[in-house]
Amino acid sequence: MLTYKSIRFALAVFLAIYCNAITAFPSHCAADEYAILDSWMGEVHATDGGWRNTRNGKFLSLCANRKTEPFTKVTYRYGVLGREEFAVVATPRAKFKIASQELVPRVGMDVIFFKKGNQTYYVSVATGQGHGVGLDVFKGSKSIASHFSGNDEGRDYQLGPAEIDFMTHRLRSSVFVSEKPKHVLR
Repeated sequence: MLTYKSIRFALAVFLAIYCNAITAFPSHCAADEYAILDSWMGEVHATDGGWRNTRNGKFLSLCANRKTEPFTKVTYRYGVLGREEFAVVATPRAKFKIASQELVPRVGMDVIFFKKGNQTYYVSVATGQGHGVGLDVFKGSKSIASHFSGNDEGRDYQLGPAEIDFMTHRLRSSVFVSEKPKHVLR
C-alpha cells in the first residue's frame, strides 16, 4: 500500500536522478574517454561567494583513455563548447609534464603542461583551500593568455572522474614526466 511517506520518498529519488541528469557538466571528452577536468574559460566576475564564470566563452577539457591510472593517452581539448578548436595528445612518446606546487600555506596547484611550437600551455588546478582551474599560455618568456574558471566547482569547473596522482614520486602513467614549470603562474 502506498503511503504518503513512500510517495514523498519516491518523488525525492526521482527528482534527484532527474535533476542530476539534466545538469550533467559539459565536456569535450569523447564517449570512450574519462574527464580529468572540464572547465569554462570565459570571463569571470566577482560575487560574494568568490569568482564566478559567465560560461559563455571557451571550454577546456583534459580527457584520459581510462578512469584510473596508468593512462596511455591523455588529450587536451580547447574551444567553444561542442566545437573543439585545438587539441594536443599526450602519449608515451609525446609526454605532458606535470608538477605540484605549494604557493602559500594551505594553497597550492597541480600543473599539467606541454609545449606546442614556441608556445607553452599550462593547465593548473588549485589545491588545498584554493578552488578553480587556470590556463596560461606563454610564447617564449612572454605571457600571451591567462584564463580562470571561477571558484565554483560543479558550476565553473568539474574534476574527475579520472584523476592524476601528483603526489607520488614514481609516476603511474607513461604519458607524463615530472618537471618544474619554467614560467611563473598566477
